[in-house]
Amino acid sequence: MVVKLRLKQLIRYAVFTYLAVFAAPSAYAGSYIALAPAQIKIKTDPGSTKPTMTDFRLGYEVDEHKFELALMSSFDEDNLNELVTDIPSVTSIFYRYNPDPRSSVKIEFILGYSQVEIESTYPNVPTSSETFEGVSYGIGIEEALQSIPQLKFKIDFIQMYKGDDLELRLFSVGFRYEF
Repeated sequence: MVVKLRLKQLIRYAVFTYLAVFAAPSAYAGSYIALAPAQIKIKTDPGSTKPTMTDFRLGYEVDEHKFELALMSSFDEDNLNELVTDIPSVTSIFYRYNPDPRSSVKIEFILGYSQVEIESTYPNVPTSSETFEGVSYGIGIEEALQSIPQLKFKIDFIQMYKGDDLELRLFSVGFRYEF
């Protein structure tokens, strides 16, 4: 009886939350794209490198909630003592939450899941490739341009991966356009 009652309360709560967030008549909803150059810092105990990427995102926004698919590809590799590192691709899914959607400068909390492929080449050694995946988190800042309100200037700081004596941190600066 108690389990049945709690299950009903949980279902009721889930339905009301869904309706409040996604089906409210005052809710703003829309899709967007974002484009930015990005730099991923690959930090290990011996040192760090910073290959650059092209960061392309497709997203959907409902009031203070955003859902994004991020696709990144290599733009330029970096090296450390002749060890050349490159990130051919990054695929991520992000949820972004803005606690104050009425503010002109929006600060967003980012939570997601990322898959990062890293290639490394050393002279006279075959190229090695590894894929790292896991939970990503960070913070984003954006502000609308006064002359074109659909165009937003954005900055993201995201921890893409941490573990195995390796950290992958993303820094990107770019634009987002709302349709």
